[in-house]
Amino acid sequence: MRNGFFNTLTKVNHLRSIIGYNGLVYALKKLPLIGKHLPDKLYALTALKIIYWIFHIIKEVSMLFIGKIFGLGMIYLAALLLNKAYIGYGMTEGISGPNLFASFALFMFIIYALFGLMLNTRLFKCTTEKEYLVFMLRMNPRTLNNTLFIFDLAKLVIGYFIAGIVAIIAGAPFWLWLGIPVLAVCIKLFGAGILAAFYRSKSKRNKLLKGSTWGLIVRLLLVFMLLPVFMVLVINGYYVPLEYMLIISAILMLLGVWGFFELAKFDANLHRRALRDNIVRKEIENYREPVNAKQFKRLKANGTVKGNKKGFEYLNALFVRRHRTMLVLKAVIFTIVILLIIGLILFGFIYRYGRTFGAENTWAMLFNNFINFFTGRGYADALQPVDDNAATLFFRECASKQMLLMLIPLTIADISFKATQAMYINCDNSLMTFSFFKQREKIIKLFDIRLKQLIRINIWPALACGLFAVLILFNTGGQDYPFQYLLTFMVPVLISVVNSMTWLALYYLFQPFTTTVNVKGGAYKAARIIISFISGFICWIPLNTAILAGVLTVYTMVYVPVMRLLVKKYAPQTWKLKS
Repeated sequence: MRNGFFNTLTKVNHLRSIIGYNGLVYALKKLPLIGKHLPDKLYALTALKIIYWIFHIIKEVSMLFIGKIFGLGMIYLAALLLNKAYIGYGMTEGISGPNLFASFALFMFIIYALFGLMLNTRLFKCTTEKEYLVFMLRMNPRTLNNTLFIFDLAKLVIGYFIAGIVAIIAGAPFWLWLGIPVLAVCIKLFGAGILAAFYRSKSKRNKLLKGSTWGLIVRLLLVFMLLPVFMVLVINGYYVPLEYMLIISAILMLLGVWGFFELAKFDANLHRRALRDNIVRKEIENYREPVNAKQFKRLKANGTVKGNKKGFEYLNALFVRRHRTMLVLKAVIFTIVILLIIGLILFGFIYRYGRTFGAENTWAMLFNNFINFFTGRGYADALQPVDDNAATLFFRECASKQMLLMLIPLTIADISFKATQAMYINCDNSLMTFSFFKQREKIIKLFDIRLKQLIRINIWPALACGLFAVLILFNTGGQDYPFQYLLTFMVPVLISVVNSMTWLALYYLFQPFTTTVNVKGGAYKAARIIISFISGFICWIPLNTAILAGVLTVYTMVYVPVMRLLVKKYAPQTWKLKS
């Protein structure tokens, strides 16, 4: 039996390595410029396969420990901090430190494990290696599923035993180090038993074995509803006594034993049917129109264009009119949320200042500083000095030297990627079949019109973010040099313009979308990853706002024409239909 387990596991890992290697070579051959020069012999090159296999083993070993150790390690750390806080503030009644630690650790671990159980249902998921081994090589599906399940349990136990060293060092009882891995295995078995019982009941009624979308929604709602309750209980000094946690753990262990017997009764035919139905469901979904394609076709067909627009101007205006909900809604909601936050901050400032110095002085001070925004003069408030506490210093540092952090909210609010998907599925997908639509002059004319439209939509969240940064600067002492307010306001606007140009130009240069609105093409994916990595790195760089605004102004003035020239030169060859 042990030899069969290791043989099956070896075959699975070997097959995963082959699939990963072939996928890597395929992606390399799809790269622009160098891809077409790579020979097909790469698929059979033994040296590269060995190198990839070594990295594959390293990845598997890393995944073996990192996730499990990190998850349980964070629980132990949180339990240690809560333990010290409760003892320090006298929130315990005669319970010893180790027992309190064990109570917190068990409580958080059970919640963590049950949430993971609700969200992770991959026991009968038909992966590529399962499909190949079961339906092509005729491997026993029960043996395969059970082998992978036991392997997952082994990873879990090893990782938790290693993470338990943290608990022992922190002064937890020794039985906790031994008990949590056993409890984790029982919870996993309980989840597997539930799946097995669910699939067996479906099989008896001759229904397709599939997961429930509503079930997933309910599980997610439970997660987000119970987390706030847990936080409120902890903040108010409540904890579940250790005796109750041990009773709950014992019940879960008994349920784990039930799950073991349920899984044992799940025979090879049911395993095979569960995997087969998984494949059938995928095939059915492939023939249906994907949900992400349907959402772009929910248009208001009665949209009309006002004015006397013609040609591409009319085409773009009609597109925006019929997609106005999808295009504008996100930007409007984001802008409203930022404005509400600004209103709350401003109201708090006026209320606090007005109570101290009176309404007349408040409005006079606000009016003077509003004028200073345009004239470039410094902050004028002789009545109230600025607090130099840690929060004030932090926010002032962000508003004066970390304005590149605006990349984060502006990227969230940006609608360019969604807009290009809608452009393709409801406009360009049909027009690309006509040769005149792909002429250089026509492409660049429509590109310019669309760029202006994207900038107009994305500019509103940027203006709101700029106003928010100016308010933070004002509320923490005002500007340090002339026109600092104005330069701070400019930074988000310039970032928004660069974002709009980037995503629209990438769409024209790569055209990555298929008729199902899926992204196809390694070059586009690589470009997105590289841009995301660069953005994530530079947004933490401290830089004086005056210098940043100057650099961004020059960069935008150069970047926009250069990207436009690239689109004009290469888009006639790259902007085409993809199957």
